[in-house]
Amino acid sequence: MIEQVNMIVIHVKELERSIRFYRDVLRFTLDVEEEGMAYFSIGSESKKVSLMLHLTDEPEPADHGISLDFKVNDVEAMIRAIKEMGVVIVQEPIEREWGVKEAVIADPDGYKLWVVEPMNE
Repeated sequence: MIEQVNMIVIHVKELERSIRFYRDVLRFTLDVEEEGMAYFSIGSESKKVSLMLHLTDEPEPADHGISLDFKVNDVEAMIRAIKEMGVVIVQEPIEREWGVKEAVIADPDGYKLWVVEPMNE
């Protein structure tokens, strides 16, 4: 029986560039960097999930398949802040009928990341 998500692994082409993005733009906590890998913590205490960047020659971002969706408090403020950092905005914030405001950004390897603000919490 699965108890929880243990780790999310993202294959990247340039590790240092991706570390800067996930640490400086998304503000994830960098725990360890070693031999082609970097480990981050997302969330806190019992809700903590690990994210690993793993160096590979040819990462394959996809438009279909698994997506990463991150909960934020204020999607508009986040998008304004990261635009100033030169991050690619794939989709500006939009309110969805299922009760969220969402935007889509791209990481340095072209992976699409959803940032979502719940509207009815």
